[in-house]
Amino acid sequence: MERKTLSAHEISKFDYCPYQWYYERLYGRKELRRLYVERNERLNLEDSLASEFRKGEKYHRRSYLLLKCKRMLWKLIVILFTAAAAAGYWWIKHGGVV
Repeated sequence: MERKTLSAHEISKFDYCPYQWYYERLYGRKELRRLYVERNERLNLEDSLASEFRKGEKYHRRSYLLLKCKRMLWKLIVILFTAAAAAGYWWIKHGGVV
């Protein structure tokens, strides 16, 4: 038995896109998703949600790698500065400058 009332969520969906609301109510979300996937396979199109997700993963992977490189470079600079300061101290203390 089909409901005769609309929820606030359905009214919001209708306000956003009446066609989407109508087809979802007529066919159901699961069937629409199946038809969407079938159409994309037939036309050799990539699923936009999956495509955006992969782009996001790629962006975050690249950003994380860049962050790791910056941290490693900073640590290397600190180590080299510390080594140079220690070597300078040793050189002055043990026989460099008279």
